[in-house]
Amino acid sequence: MDEKSYEVLRWYWEKSHLASRIYSALNNSGGGGLFLSVVVVGKPGYGKTSYAYYALKTGIIKMLCAEEDAYDLDMCVKALENKHGELCMSKYCQEPDPVDREYRWAYYTGITDLERFINDAVKLLVKDSVRRKVLFMDDLVTKSVFNLGEKWRRAYMAFREIFRVARVGSSVIIMTATSPTLIPDFVKHASEYIAVWKYGKLFLYGRYIKYLEPNEDGSYTAKLERVFEDRVPIKALFGMPKWLEEDINERKKQLIRDAVRLVKGDGFV
Repeated sequence: MDEKSYEVLRWYWEKSHLASRIYSALNNSGGGGLFLSVVVVGKPGYGKTSYAYYALKTGIIKMLCAEEDAYDLDMCVKALENKHGELCMSKYCQEPDPVDREYRWAYYTGITDLERFINDAVKLLVKDSVRRKVLFMDDLVTKSVFNLGEKWRRAYMAFREIFRVARVGSSVIIMTATSPTLIPDFVKHASEYIAVWKYGKLFLYGRYIKYLEPNEDGSYTAKLERVFEDRVPIKALFGMPKWLEEDINERKKQLIRDAVRLVKGDGFV
């Protein structure tokens, strides 16, 4: 692992609350069956996909190292690289590393991947005997999918039912969206919500919960309580890995093609 990758991994290993939550869910799934569903919401360009990806990967790395009794960061990296090969975890990664290749089957992005996810659901959540499963859904399902009609409406309804019982076959689900108004209600009610905004040279990823504070007149005021806040430096090396960025861009191009076919009535291929 080069210095850039080590810096990114060390930050998420030592400072990311989300990475720790993911590790806890994965590491305890065999004994307690913990389940974690998280939605990260932020404007385009606010690094939500990079944050979700690195937190998820760090949680997976911690889980793999716990299996090797390597709880120190340096020991962890050495143990995994001796067993699997060199790890890469920064914007400058040209190809998926061994951890990416093992868990890439669980990555879906854009609504055109919705059909692929549904086709994979039985294998991922039922047939595969591995309990600690991870699903990463980047802008996969929004309320607008339902309004596309035809097979997309059916796919949306199928996803709703699959998501409702997903804890049976998965440990962690990480989803991203560009706006809270796009998130289906059935996802909101079952997930932890993380919002992102810029503050100077940092991206702030905050997990908040709503509560009602009583007033003297007997009424209540809705307020937010901060559960945690991850502060990620706005630095190039913390950006999305090159290979993942290219993958997402290709899927976005396909989404444009499919949207045009939908308008023209040509169907999807």
